[in-house]
Amino acid sequence: MTARRRAKARRDPRGLVDALGARAAQELLGRLLDARPDLVEEAAALAGPDLGAVSVERVADEVARAVGALDIHDVWSRSGRQQDGRYIEPTEATWIVLEEAIHPFLRDLERRIQLGREPEALAICQGALLGLYRVEQAEGDDFLEGHAPDDLGEEAAFLVETWKRGRRRGSRAAPEDWDSMRVFLREALPEWEPFLIRALGRAPTRPARCA
Repeated sequence: MTARRRAKARRDPRGLVDALGARAAQELLGRLLDARPDLVEEAAALAGPDLGAVSVERVADEVARAVGALDIHDVWSRSGRQQDGRYIEPTEATWIVLEEAIHPFLRDLERRIQLGREPEALAICQGALLGLYRVEQAEGDDFLEGHAPDDLGEEAAFLVETWKRGRRRGSRAAPEDWDSMRVFLREALPEWEPFLIRALGRAPTRPARCA
């Protein structure tokens, strides 16, 4: 940013926000709603028409592109001796760059759960899982080779657990969503099904209705 643009941003804070890219703006909104939960309902009303339906395939493609764009140089740039004196092993650096690539999708998943948009949250979770699975199944993946080959599966388990926690906290936790997720894991991610089923756990039980 040039000195002139920085000066303008100081005079016009809205201009600084408008200059953010889509991903940075999304993360900023997430932090704002975390700090000001009283704004969630208002944000939901404004965002509702723009959120729209979520495609599992579209999310899978976006996740696969984000993770597939990483390479071993991203790991090397984040590993080694740090300015604070810490030493980051390549395996830890792999986790760091992978989590950064997945973070926007994780935040979107959490936000849709907070807004009560359960079908969209389910689609985002399934799409992210499918995208990670496709990267893991692809041959010649230099990003993970020799460092942390299980990272994609562990990140997938974390996505499932995040979705599960959010849905259990919701007032409309639906056992049929667990059924849908189990079918999806069995049909779309067969090699990951065993450990993701463990991460998913049992479906919540509906409270008994008073007579």
